[in-house]
Amino acid sequence: MEMMDPLLSRFSRHKMAKDLVDQWDSVIVSYLGTGDLPGHYRLKYSASEWTSLIPIHATADYIKNAFDHLSTVGDVKVIQNDCADQSPVRTDGNCVHPYEVQFMSNPGLYLASSIGNASGELPVNYGHSGILDHSTDTFQITGLITGTEYFVAISARNSLHGLSKRMLPSPSSITPPRQAPGIPQHVNLDVNSGYSDSLLVNFDAPESAGGSEILFYRVELDPTPSFDSPIVQDFECSASNKRTEWEIESSAGGDGVINGGSFRLELEVDGFTSLTSEIPYDAVALSSNETGISEELIPNFSLTSNSKSVSTIPPIDIEEVLFPGDRLRFSGQSTRFKYYEVQSVTGTSAILGEAFIGDDGVQVSTTRHYGGRGTPLSSRIHCQYDENLCPLDSELKSGSLQSKLEDLSLAIQRGVFVDRDGPNNDNGFIWRVTFMDDAYPQGSDYTLRIHSNSLTTFGNQGSVHVSVNLLNSGRTYTSCTGPLVMPSLGGLVKGLEYHGRVSARNSEGYSLPVQASESVAPMVVPGAPTGVTLDVISATELRVIFGSPSDNGGDSITQYLIQWSTSIDFVDAQSSTLDYLAGGSPFFKNIDGLVTGTYYFVRVRAKNSQGYGISQMSTPASLNPHQKPSPPSNVQLGITSNTLLTIGWGVPLSDGGDSISKYRVEWDTKPSFTSSSYPPNKGYVDVGSSVTSHTVQLLSSQKSYYLRVFAVNTSGSSVPQLATPGYAIPSLQVPGSPHSLQVLPGSSPGTIEVTWQRPRVPHHTISCFNEGPTIKECPTPYGGSLPASDGGDNIHEYEVEYNERSDFFSGGGGRKTCDGVSTVISHLYSGRTYYVRVLARNAIGSGKYSADMSANAT
Repeated sequence: MEMMDPLLSRFSRHKMAKDLVDQWDSVIVSYLGTGDLPGHYRLKYSASEWTSLIPIHATADYIKNAFDHLSTVGDVKVIQNDCADQSPVRTDGNCVHPYEVQFMSNPGLYLASSIGNASGELPVNYGHSGILDHSTDTFQITGLITGTEYFVAISARNSLHGLSKRMLPSPSSITPPRQAPGIPQHVNLDVNSGYSDSLLVNFDAPESAGGSEILFYRVELDPTPSFDSPIVQDFECSASNKRTEWEIESSAGGDGVINGGSFRLELEVDGFTSLTSEIPYDAVALSSNETGISEELIPNFSLTSNSKSVSTIPPIDIEEVLFPGDRLRFSGQSTRFKYYEVQSVTGTSAILGEAFIGDDGVQVSTTRHYGGRGTPLSSRIHCQYDENLCPLDSELKSGSLQSKLEDLSLAIQRGVFVDRDGPNNDNGFIWRVTFMDDAYPQGSDYTLRIHSNSLTTFGNQGSVHVSVNLLNSGRTYTSCTGPLVMPSLGGLVKGLEYHGRVSARNSEGYSLPVQASESVAPMVVPGAPTGVTLDVISATELRVIFGSPSDNGGDSITQYLIQWSTSIDFVDAQSSTLDYLAGGSPFFKNIDGLVTGTYYFVRVRAKNSQGYGISQMSTPASLNPHQKPSPPSNVQLGITSNTLLTIGWGVPLSDGGDSISKYRVEWDTKPSFTSSSYPPNKGYVDVGSSVTSHTVQLLSSQKSYYLRVFAVNTSGSSVPQLATPGYAIPSLQVPGSPHSLQVLPGSSPGTIEVTWQRPRVPHHTISCFNEGPTIKECPTPYGGSLPASDGGDNIHEYEVEYNERSDFFSGGGGRKTCDGVSTVISHLYSGRTYYVRVLARNAIGSGKYSADMSANAT
């Protein structure tokens, strides 16, 4: 008899012509082989599931029944004809049980087969390629499980003899290894709307995690595309969640030894508080320990049958090894599972609670036991109070710390893990509890407290304590893919473009980083335009002149919106935009078609890609159309001393078509400039056209002064420009910054010589007087001897600061004070570059640092 291996035999399928009368398709199913073949096979339609396994010698009814159980198949008819002529299907006489399958209600279905040699379904994780084209010499197997070993076999097939024997490749099996994750997908950067110091990083998870959970994503930002010195932040995923851990410790003081009792814990989480039941003083850590754990004691114990005495051979002090309340078992005891409880321990011996029954002499081993089974009264298996099954005394002595906490099921969902150390020298223990639930936000996380302490000591000596201590605060991470704020705490430079890239990290390592296709700068809406000035062009025209905002929001200004109205609240305002900005600041816009003599309020807003910023009212806030020079720009008021005020200004944005001939500085004690005060508390002074600052003297420190400046040409005076701030009160001030700083290598090793000049410009940086670019000394106060650039109070010392960094932001430097205008800095590292700056100090305080200079230490 010749038997063909069912797994290698050919299963043939032949599509027959459609019967035009009955309108159904027929499929001839035949199995090739010789002899009495064993095995099973399965059939399926193109869109159905597989049938159950069909024996090779199944009847037609058996096969029809298998088809009828397929949910997507209609009426099927199966005919078996073992005597049929095999020549149409070319089976060379080796056909076993030919069947004709007729599709009665679903013609056109495609029939497929699967062959096996044993009952049952296909093995888990089994797959096959199907019949490949004869020209194929490679096949990629996908969808495998990382870390699982797979075996592969290959068979060839021809039309006459079917499948060859299976051949195993070399190696015959392979295990797809865990590997670093694939690259993050769709990485891009975006503006974090409303925030000027951070960006949004968007990305999706890799297509493959490498067979291990993603722990975190590394996000890098750098102004350079080469990422020379990136800003880095790791965004943790849920796989990196940190669990909350607490420590509970029992101890005794004053020569006390713990011998019994219990304590209760209080658990607070998410605003709710729960109480545990009583926890035994020697509670085991885990519920799995409750059936009993033991430890072998080192001393050699000697006992005598029918005696309670226990001694050590040789004599050893066991007061810090064995404790009252311990439950012991001895290798020589007659009752195998009996516990002997220690009643007392003194020096080298102990007394049991009952007489020992067993072999006399030294015991081969002595073990101390915690937990354990027993009667309802003696069992240490965790139970909850029940009058009959778990009396109070049993609840006090039974159960693990894990079970006691996990009883609080409303607060603890995923359980706790507990480990235990001890006993220590006073029979105390340390338990460490890890909460397996995700941590709650700070302030709502798992918090343990001692609710009550009923521990006892032997002979009531000393005191007993139970304490709790937080070991590790838990933290739960939610989404770790984009969009994410980067950096989370800000710190980027507004307007500076950053390149970004992201890499994924699992237990095997990092993926390759993926760089965002475009760099992005942090940006917000721009600030208010500067120097918004309103001027008259003609009897029906006004001109608003303004400069770029001091803060463009980190992006280019693309447009300005000019609004005007006859109402200060801009009801029914009209507007126009200025889009041509190529000429640069200052910008101007003529507002025409106005009504002569009517006052108009004007304001300007700047726009960038993020939208319009805040508006800036003009100075003056309103004007009626007329023709005069525009006021001086950037008028600033500074307090120079307790008798001096200094005002500075810039040239007008428009001279009205005629050169400025002079400026008039006016001051008064009233904002209306109509007070009845006498000089020097009220007055004005005219200065030349090249002067842009002036200091008013002999003022009172008890009065408020308002200052304004006029520009004058041949057509008359401009409208006054009020100083900013609107008024000032003379008072002593900190000194200005020293000037003419020189820093040179010193004459001795490790030194630098520093010289400077007394401040010339007051602390507010407005020169007291000037003539074009020439800065003049401040006036000397009445009764004084030095210019008032010292703030009106004598400079009593200078502070010299030096550092190895130009931003002075490191520990590589220091400071020193001196009362002169030169000093030598010593104890420096020879050859290193040091940056130096100086400030002046009087009784009022410290002035601003001078500009820094650098030199190499000798």
